[in-house]
Amino acid sequence: MKPRKANRGSVLIVALLLCTMIGISLVSYNKLAQTALSSALRSVLSLTTVNVAEMGIEQAMASFYQISIGTAAATAWSGWTLDASTNEARRTFPTDSTYFDLGANARAQVKVYVQYYTGTGTPIIVAKAIVQPATGPAVLKYLKLTLSQRSLWGYGLVGRQWVHMNSNATADSWISDTDSNSSTAGVAYAAGLRRDNASVGTVSAANGALALDSNASIYGTANTGGGSVTTNSNVRIYGATSPASPKVDTSRIHTDFTCTFPTTTVPTGDVVNTVSSSWAGGTSGSPQTIPRAGDRAASDGKYYYTFGSGVNINMDSNKVISITQPVVFIFPSHAGVQSIHTSSNANINVTTGKTVEIYTNGNISLDSNNSINIGNDASKLNIYGTNSTSQTFVLSSNVSIYGTIYAPNASFQIDSNCKLYGAVIANTIQMDSNAAFHYDESLSSSGSGSGFRVTEWTELQSAAERTTYEAKFSF
Repeated sequence: MKPRKANRGSVLIVALLLCTMIGISLVSYNKLAQTALSSALRSVLSLTTVNVAEMGIEQAMASFYQISIGTAAATAWSGWTLDASTNEARRTFPTDSTYFDLGANARAQVKVYVQYYTGTGTPIIVAKAIVQPATGPAVLKYLKLTLSQRSLWGYGLVGRQWVHMNSNATADSWISDTDSNSSTAGVAYAAGLRRDNASVGTVSAANGALALDSNASIYGTANTGGGSVTTNSNVRIYGATSPASPKVDTSRIHTDFTCTFPTTTVPTGDVVNTVSSSWAGGTSGSPQTIPRAGDRAASDGKYYYTFGSGVNINMDSNKVISITQPVVFIFPSHAGVQSIHTSSNANINVTTGKTVEIYTNGNISLDSNNSINIGNDASKLNIYGTNSTSQTFVLSSNVSIYGTIYAPNASFQIDSNCKLYGAVIANTIQMDSNAAFHYDESLSSSGSGSGFRVTEWTELQSAAERTTYEAKFSF
């Protein structure tokens, strides 16, 4: 039999060993917990870097928006470091010496580099998010966006306040430039060429801002800035693959529509011809011809005409004006009065391939079987409403016209069997009595100036990808 003291010693040794093992386990567990916590924190911060980088990108996008609405670059990029010689902009958010507080002693900054900040070329935004945890190395994230300018005519029929279609009014689309060659003649719209890409929309978020009634139809999409589309009395919104019933295909209604409305800049030619008396046109056998004898072209090959106050184009009773060269008509002082009015089979005929640009702060009215005959190419006739408050453009009684209208403060009305082939942007749009709108999809690649769109969004992950821009962030 062992002595009692020996037994007590063995128990003590075992207890000490167990305590040592438990202590080692607790230390290991604590280190494991700390490692797991640190890893989890870095994972959270890694996700946070995306938000930080996107915040910097949004700051740059806000400046590009200002550019798109006509704000001078120096104002649009106020607070940024600009290099006009390289067309580059740089900025750190919040500032070079402060940081975003993320909690848990973590902080963040984002550096943003912009190439072609004036909107020319192919704009690029690169954001470098730097998140510094309490301990350990910084967590980095690089995001790159490539932008391009939206076409002013990327949409078919756009009303800022509202669009109303009634009494058999229709909208569809076709492609005039089938060979993607602007130098060849355009293809006229025909029923066999109709497509379902007419975009009719309003940026208004009010319910009913886009409304269809009495057999009106959109062979394409209906778009609003958030409000519901009002549909009554046998209307249709549909596409080529839409079912026959219901007549309103809800998959073709969108409520996230956006569009910018840049300010129109009236061009100034280095040579301008003054019009001091109104033009009434000539006969079909002896039309009034423009350019007139003695008129001179500007250095860009166009003939610029400025119409004085009280001077306009006013034609009726089969009168004809023949335009044989590219022209720019400017009506700068016609607010509240007609700048162009035609009626009773009067027509303006344009030589094939020539262009007509019209800038007016006044009203335009084409009525009773007359037109501006530009051929089948809507891009050759561009009408700009320059009034900052209100003006009216009206097509009525069998008028047919190929062209574009950009008048963001004008009320536009088309009715009584009129047909417009091209694109329209106005403040309000009213279509009635068998009026037909045919959107020319070929316009979607022309007329830049309606904001910027993202063509590429990518994360720069590899060292090679980041090296390309790393030197740009040495600020």
